[in-house]
Amino acid sequence: MKGWTKWGLEEVPAAVQVSRELKSFWGLGQFRLHLIHSIRYVMGEMEVARVFHSRPEKKLLIFTTRVRRRDGKSFQEADGLKYFLKSITRKLPPGLKFIPRQYREDPVVFATNLPEALQSEFVRPLCPDNYHAVIEASCLVPLAMGTPLQPTQVNPASWMEQTGSFDSDGHAVFMDGGFAMKMPMRVFEEDQRFQTLARWAAADKTLIFCCDPSGNLWETSSRLRRLNSAPFVAKALEENRLLIVCPDHRIEAGFLCYDNAVTLRTFHRGQEQAERFLRSEAARRFFNA
Repeated sequence: MKGWTKWGLEEVPAAVQVSRELKSFWGLGQFRLHLIHSIRYVMGEMEVARVFHSRPEKKLLIFTTRVRRRDGKSFQEADGLKYFLKSITRKLPPGLKFIPRQYREDPVVFATNLPEALQSEFVRPLCPDNYHAVIEASCLVPLAMGTPLQPTQVNPASWMEQTGSFDSDGHAVFMDGGFAMKMPMRVFEEDQRFQTLARWAAADKTLIFCCDPSGNLWETSSRLRRLNSAPFVAKALEENRLLIVCPDHRIEAGFLCYDNAVTLRTFHRGQEQAERFLRSEAARRFFNA
């Protein structure tokens, strides 16, 4: 928790008053603020400037989920509770997962240097004025981190002036991209809305960082479809076009870790494994092939 705001600090930052929409569950009012401060600490003015003044062939894609109630009503706190339950039951066996059916979930991708011809309801520009908000939405779980973001918060102002607001954005909210698209590979292959984007963003090689020690590639955070055994994944691995990097141990520090020693021990253990990985035969084959 404290690492999100002040890395390595011995004490948890003092609690502050937060507005209702930023309040997190169980009275952890700082959780959302830690997320906001972390994004802006890691991506300050200099880092943002480098993102948007890099070579035009570089592309950054951030995935969000647009959620709407099927009855057309506004997203309420009770709806946030259902998505929180969906998140915390994601690791349970399929029959025990909580999957609410009264919502429409659409993947919405935000991308830098996005050609105008590719822009659509589901593919939108990533600009300096919506950069931090899109990152925030991409990992925001309702209730655990307060309320989701509104369309006006994630859409670039200049883009809104040119295109207007999509009718389908009405009463919609934006949240964790993993709800609709955690691993975009299969969606890029199967969903017509994203095939053109997939061709534009295609790379010769793909490196995936996965925090699961087993290296499981779940299509969404609900873990309903595992992609590791898909033929196109197996072929890419065999041809050294895809490399999955995952820890060789269970991560010790969780999201709500208050123990500074555990946080730093987890970090240093990750550094050590990274050094071993870079010297490994798998890394040599992938980067040099």
